[in-house]
Amino acid sequence: MKVGRDLLPGHWNTRPLDHWPTALLDLRFASAIVTSVERLQVLVALKRRNRFLNLSVPAYAIFLGIAGVVAVLVLGSLLGSFAVSRLTDHGRLGKLARENMTLKAQVASYAAAMDTFRQFLAKAEQMDNKLRASINLPLIPGDIRLMGIGGSQPPSPEPGVDAMLRRLRFEQQSMAEIEGAVKEQESRLKNMPSIWPVQGWVASGYGYRRDPFTGARNLHPGLDIVAPTGTPVSATAAGHVTYAGWKSGWGRCVEIDHGGGIRTFYAHCRSVKVSTGDNVFRGDEIATVGSSGRSTGTHLHYGILASGSWTNPGNYILTQLSAN
Repeated sequence: MKVGRDLLPGHWNTRPLDHWPTALLDLRFASAIVTSVERLQVLVALKRRNRFLNLSVPAYAIFLGIAGVVAVLVLGSLLGSFAVSRLTDHGRLGKLARENMTLKAQVASYAAAMDTFRQFLAKAEQMDNKLRASINLPLIPGDIRLMGIGGSQPPSPEPGVDAMLRRLRFEQQSMAEIEGAVKEQESRLKNMPSIWPVQGWVASGYGYRRDPFTGARNLHPGLDIVAPTGTPVSATAAGHVTYAGWKSGWGRCVEIDHGGGIRTFYAHCRSVKVSTGDNVFRGDEIATVGSSGRSTGTHLHYGILASGSWTNPGNYILTQLSAN
């Protein structure tokens, strides 16, 4: 192969290419590659100046530009993700810190509430024993209270929630027992003949005396209370009327069953205001004072039977007789 002067200006050389130096061959090859690279021709029309601008951009520059844009986008995405992650972590840490502060405040509030409740429970236990003493129930020792219902462990200096709940359940059981005893005593007191049936004065008391009609020494099973004719007679306790009518010797009379084996008897009445089967309360008018039956004058005979036997009404009456 022959070449001319295009390689070395001013010199002719007809030697083959394989006899040229290696460096000169590399230069020729590189020049050939550069001249062979494709180029992008862009024709831009400038209307105001009536000119055309011809831009020639190598293809590899376009590829490099695209690669650069992609790289920038990828890098921006990574940086954005990192920034979002950091910001998110920071937000989570802030939220956790706020929640932690809230929990600390709640724990402090719960601790204060527990201390207040512990003091309240201690006062309630003291009041519990006072109530028990007033209604004749056995007192509960403090160590038993501290263990509570089902407690087999010794009490700790600072009782926890479980210990407090055991003490509370124990106190509830004790209060239920007190309530039952109070209700029973209340019912017993409500049905206890504790007032005078009529206001007047006692002409004859309970006990043995000479019968005004026969002169024989007999038991007078009640109180003879003198009062004007027609004076209202009151039931001395709540109960159920078992008899209202006439009885030989007693005249017009009323009998009331108060439960627990206690019955009251009102005799020599002028009139009866109730009927058999009626329920009455303490203070209800049941009759009026008179002198019916075997009587020496206007008065009310008042008697009490306990378990079927006559007993002294004075042992039940708690109020004072105004006339006496």
